[in-house]
Amino acid sequence: MPELPEVETFKQYFESTSLNKQIKNIKIKDTRILSIEENIFINTLRGKKFNSVTRHGKYLFVECNSFFLVMHFGMTGDLEYYRRGEEEPKYSKVLFEFTNNHILSYISTRMFGKLDITDDYKKYINKNRLGPDALTMSYEEFLMSLKRRTTNVKTALMNQRIICGIGNIYSDEILFRTQINPLTKINILQEYQLKELFTNIKEILKYGIRKKGNLATYSSKLIIPHRIEEENCPICHTPIKRYEILGRHGFFCPTCQKEN
Repeated sequence: MPELPEVETFKQYFESTSLNKQIKNIKIKDTRILSIEENIFINTLRGKKFNSVTRHGKYLFVECNSFFLVMHFGMTGDLEYYRRGEEEPKYSKVLFEFTNNHILSYISTRMFGKLDITDDYKKYINKNRLGPDALTMSYEEFLMSLKRRTTNVKTALMNQRIICGIGNIYSDEILFRTQINPLTKINILQEYQLKELFTNIKEILKYGIRKKGNLATYSSKLIIPHRIEEENCPICHTPIKRYEILGRHGFFCPTCQKEN
């Protein structure tokens, strides 16, 4: 977390609070959050306005004249817009102070997020070898990204160089909806399974966006509210199994998601 639905929610929040407001000053609370020198970061942005914001996967690219502020939120990132004089949000790492006496705080609890600047966000995507955006990709792009891949489907979904935007939580839900075991090799999936997988990627992410990424409000028919030990599958009531992959804990139903 946050994954694509949460970052899309951040995008909408940024658009509603911080566009077209002049940046008076920038305070860096922890330089480790920057992928660029502090003085370059501040001097590039001070006095400018944020004109528009684009999302690709888990990244936000904020257009500011001829360059882009790059925001990545890691596992614990967030944004908060507040009035000067109000209490500063906990774990604030960078504060963008506007001339309207409001401040946008970039928050990172565990320091996994990053801020950067690029003159071309499409080049940034290519340079970092990011895959197509999970929400906007075409079926052809989806198939091309999976071509010649032999890893398991769970790992493929979480690999940002294959498909950009899906993480641990939503990959579990997508595979549960598609009734595919997470350890199934991606290259043995049949055509109908690939089509269902593509469709469910879109549907689950759109559902998450509608819910603004608030997991507490998700339907009990999904596996997400049951991603803890000793819970049962919401469909067949079989005990859900937990497993570890890439150092992360995933969950699946051994009955609904049988091994191939």
